[in-house]
Amino acid sequence: MDPKLNGRTDDELVLLFKSGSGEAFEELVYRYKNSLYQYIMTMVQDEGAAGDLFQEVFISLFKHADKYEPRGKFKSWLFLTARNRVLNFFRDRDKLSSLDQTDEEGNAFLHDTLPDGEASPLEGLAGRETEEEIRRAALELPQRQREMIYLRQYLSFKEIAELLNRPLGTVLADCHRAVKKMQRILAAQEEAAREVIL
Repeated sequence: MDPKLNGRTDDELVLLFKSGSGEAFEELVYRYKNSLYQYIMTMVQDEGAAGDLFQEVFISLFKHADKYEPRGKFKSWLFLTARNRVLNFFRDRDKLSSLDQTDEEGNAFLHDTLPDGEASPLEGLAGRETEEEIRRAALELPQRQREMIYLRQYLSFKEIAELLNRPLGTVLADCHRAVKKMQRILAAQEEAAREVIL
């Protein structure tokens, strides 16, 4: 791979790929292979399916790069494509549960927000818990909340709102609730571990 491609923006790489550079395409795959695969795997919980869906996302890019308009939103476009593939995967398997109705207790979603300038609660979690503990806790979340946690690792709140076509306040509230629930799960895990030691 050409080391000069490392410093290129995503949009520049797409334009280079459109003009025939296979190395630009490889750089895009390399750049997003971990984050995109992790997001897909988190949603489908099946390694084989996650690998297939990951490949489908990049096959779609390969076939339809000419339709992508370079506006600095490649990452959002890529995650939206992945999300659509995941939804189709569940739809095809007749297992799609609504991501947009109510929370796990059956309550309509509230639209509270984080105060301006407040660090994301997810950032605080990462400092106190191991990656494995966070991953296990996230698996206990409902799909909508789990998706929010993983999207937030790679996208801004604004990008997530655009991706999911939801108001920014809804995204902030959903992420805040997901993190609060994870904190409760992590606290319960810690308590259980303490009891085992005693």
